[in-house]
Amino acid sequence: MTIKRRKFIQNLGLAVPMLASPFNPILAKDFVENTAFDTANDSFKTDFTKLNQRVWIGSSFWAVPMEDWEIKNNRLEFSGVEKQSRLHILTHILNGNQGDFMLSGNLGLLQNKGDKGGVGFSVGIKDYTDPNSVKAACYFGKGISIGINLEGEIYIDKQKEKLPEGFGFQNFSLQLKAQNKKKETELTLLATDANGKTATLRHTLEGNLSGLVALENKGNEKKESTFWWADVKLSGSKVQHKAENSFGPILWAMYTLSRGKLKLTAQLPPIGEKDSQKIELQFLRNGKWIKEAKGQIDPVTFISIFSVDDWDAIEDIKYRLRYTLDKERHVYEGVIRKEPLDRPLTFGGLTCQHAMGFPYRPLVENLNRSNPDMLYFSGDQLYEGNGGYPIKRQPENKAILNYLGKWYMFGWAFGDVLRNRPSICTPDDHDVYQGNLWGEGGEGIGFEEWEKVRDAHGGLVQTPNFVNVVNKTQCGHMPDAFDKAPMKSNISTWYTHLVYGNVSFAIVSDRLFKSGPEMVRSGEGRIDHLTAPAKPGELESEDLDFMGQRQLDFLNDWVADWKGANMKVLLSQTLFSNVGTHHGPTKEFLFGDLDSGGWPKIKRDEVIRTIRKACAFHINGDQHLPFMVQYSIDEPRDAGWTFCTPAISTGYPRWGQPDSVNVPFTDRPEHGLPNTGCYRDGFGNDNYIYAVGNPTDDFEEEYDRYQKAQKKASGYGLVTFDTKKRTIKMEAIRFLANLDIDSEKNTYPGWPLTIQQTDNDGRRPIGYLPKLNTESANQLLKIIKEDTKELVHAMRMKENSYTPSVYEQGKYTLVIGEGGKEKTISGIEITIDPKKSISV
Repeated sequence: MTIKRRKFIQNLGLAVPMLASPFNPILAKDFVENTAFDTANDSFKTDFTKLNQRVWIGSSFWAVPMEDWEIKNNRLEFSGVEKQSRLHILTHILNGNQGDFMLSGNLGLLQNKGDKGGVGFSVGIKDYTDPNSVKAACYFGKGISIGINLEGEIYIDKQKEKLPEGFGFQNFSLQLKAQNKKKETELTLLATDANGKTATLRHTLEGNLSGLVALENKGNEKKESTFWWADVKLSGSKVQHKAENSFGPILWAMYTLSRGKLKLTAQLPPIGEKDSQKIELQFLRNGKWIKEAKGQIDPVTFISIFSVDDWDAIEDIKYRLRYTLDKERHVYEGVIRKEPLDRPLTFGGLTCQHAMGFPYRPLVENLNRSNPDMLYFSGDQLYEGNGGYPIKRQPENKAILNYLGKWYMFGWAFGDVLRNRPSICTPDDHDVYQGNLWGEGGEGIGFEEWEKVRDAHGGLVQTPNFVNVVNKTQCGHMPDAFDKAPMKSNISTWYTHLVYGNVSFAIVSDRLFKSGPEMVRSGEGRIDHLTAPAKPGELESEDLDFMGQRQLDFLNDWVADWKGANMKVLLSQTLFSNVGTHHGPTKEFLFGDLDSGGWPKIKRDEVIRTIRKACAFHINGDQHLPFMVQYSIDEPRDAGWTFCTPAISTGYPRWGQPDSVNVPFTDRPEHGLPNTGCYRDGFGNDNYIYAVGNPTDDFEEEYDRYQKAQKKASGYGLVTFDTKKRTIKMEAIRFLANLDIDSEKNTYPGWPLTIQQTDNDGRRPIGYLPKLNTESANQLLKIIKEDTKELVHAMRMKENSYTPSVYEQGKYTLVIGEGGKEKTISGIEITIDPKKSISV
């Protein structure tokens, strides 16, 4: 049986056990205690009645699902429907030492749903794969469930006894006492209702409990009864205070720097209306913290955007964000890095964060070792099943909170590396809760209609406000959009131009303007999947869009704009080819996938022709396996190169194995690796595949989540741009690489590879214009064909001389220099004299 891709992703997410684990935090920050919390030592006490009404509980807690726990009616209320939901205490854990602890709380029934449902604690919560991670614990950890249920039982783990007849669930207390004695732990649970009726249950466990503690709403099926809490207390010799485990209220920050303008977003959780709505940005100058601005916190996205003009990036400058919550001040610090103008720029490429590998600790640690100058998250910063609970599509306010809870997993995992370097972040299909996305310029599709076609039809299913929340949270720190005019349905745009480290980046969406498969194919089911070769002309139409005219206009402007740049790079979500051959849990072969960037071919070719004019390199992700590919348009290898980076954590599996299905190839690279060379895909694109990093076929047998991520070809990309030598080095780092040693096992076969900037224009010249000699080096050169006025080539010359290539007969205009120092020379033609030159 073939499992549909979206259903596979959802099932995989739901199969993830709710996690928990408490040690060795990655995110360290200044932590200030809240007056409603007593956490200054190794005991913990919270009075929920002292907190303002809000969804987010506090920095000492993390709720799963986040949106189902809320401070409301002067208490903590759980209103969700999941079988098991937990509010984890982050800052106080049970250590591995022998001793005792006591855990207690006052609580009651919120909503009775058929006398079903239970409530209590979960203790000793740990993740098998990463037992020392508090983040992994909250989502994958398993603990001992302890409490009472509406079936009239008191329970510890699987041991149960009957509660007294008439026990009052409206208001009662739970008290757990635990004593570790050598190789056993004795647990005693006391339940007492408002009328003094009590029940006691004792249970002995083998071993010593350690890990996280959580409040737990637990049932046998979905949509069971819910409960409220007034307070919770935790104390004892086994309780250890870990203030650095806290998360929030300033969750993380992201920033970009481009042409002297700094933009920074501060991400906060869903604070309440009575909480402070302002956050302050400061910079450390001459040993003193200087206030830059106070920002308003958006009440829907809970971010604040700061813009600073005339930024001088000649040195590292520390920044800090300050926010006051419940009369206590919280601080988050980071560094605005010195811009690397005098050395090569190292660039980290990351994509596709399936929660199966969360919190991706080995990868994050390696990323810190690699220490890239900037980061690019190219899409799928979340998946619908991330967190171990399904998405909420409606109502809109709940859907947005549901998205934010999954989005916060991204920040919790990568906040530490984001705080100290610029980053680019672009949404893709799963970020807007779609398995595939053909945005059709912002066209909407109703929930009922979408349910019929799912991932095989154009349009956005979530509301425009939801999509705009995704755009704002992920792209708010990027340079202003090139064209701010909204798309259809008033959906915001974010495609833009960024210059950093002498590299000019065009950041585009290859999904939002793209036509859907229903434009060329009819029928039901996955009409986007080619299970047989397409007929000639079947998949082409003049009405199709690839990137949209608006973004094509932007790219035409971008290829000619070289201010502050020596090299050009296009950033998109996926590569512009169909190089994957097999997909899904049954490893099904496809002739083509209309979700890929290889279609529609005619419009795809137009984009590649445009960026080729500037010798632009292309970085992307999405495919769940790494590729290095050289594009073709009119003949093999006549265009530029692309690096499709590995997935951070692969969920839905893919393979690039054309040799296994006997696809003809030519021009295999000297390394002789299988599945490499020039292959033609199902849309007629000739793709020169230099390297591919395929998963192993036995990954489903792996229980360890990190080992499974490794086997599924997870990791990240590194690109080094030497803007003086004009070279581009590509590396693909495996998820479990050991970067402390130099080993081929750290990367995928075929990597690393270094190419020249000019390799991104693979056309064969028909001839050469006279050699240019300039007084100063690094002059900008534009070559314009005079009869069509078309820009043929634009690039900053590497030295003082350059011999221009052209590809058609005719007369050309050369524009040398930029700004007010341009010099124009017209009427230049191909010369057969290799010594002929022009001095400028």
